[in-house]
Amino acid sequence: MKRVLLFSAILLSTLSVLAYETIIIKFPDKELWVKGYYKKVGTEAILQYVPKGQSSNNWTRTIVVHSYNGSTYPINVFLTNTKARMLKINPTANYKTLFQRADDAIVGRCTENYGKIQAQCEFLRVTRGYEGIVTIHYMNKNKSNFMDEYSKWYDIIKKAKLYNSYYRDERMLDKAEYFEL
Repeated sequence: MKRVLLFSAILLSTLSVLAYETIIIKFPDKELWVKGYYKKVGTEAILQYVPKGQSSNNWTRTIVVHSYNGSTYPINVFLTNTKARMLKINPTANYKTLFQRADDAIVGRCTENYGKIQAQCEFLRVTRGYEGIVTIHYMNKNKSNFMDEYSKWYDIIKKAKLYNSYYRDERMLDKAEYFEL
């Protein structure tokens, strides 16, 4: 009996290490978004999606997903620190809280041109994942377009799902919408 319990404990601890976390983003049906950039270093991963025909350095709209595996900060602390970093880059507009719970929050703002930084409107979501903290950042350099599609993109960012599985193949149904964190 002791051998069976020991094996079960070892198996369970091994399985949690082999689990794969992904993010699922449901892009608008008539738009093709592609991976513009991806890099994973240690416990951090960053992925940028752009509309087809644009690039990570030349975009009008983008979604940037950043994961911090193992991060245990409370969401409100992490969000406060992230907003402070973003306000240093462009201080022309404060963030407005659009949704907030203990484990998930969305803020938004529209900035003005600031030095070499182009004006943009954005949603920033900070959420607790299975393995750490994940941010989902939608940015649009066209304020009129952002306002026209405000509800659509707010819903897309809010409905983006984190998924955890022990089987890597299980989640790779459409690589344009699935990202291993």
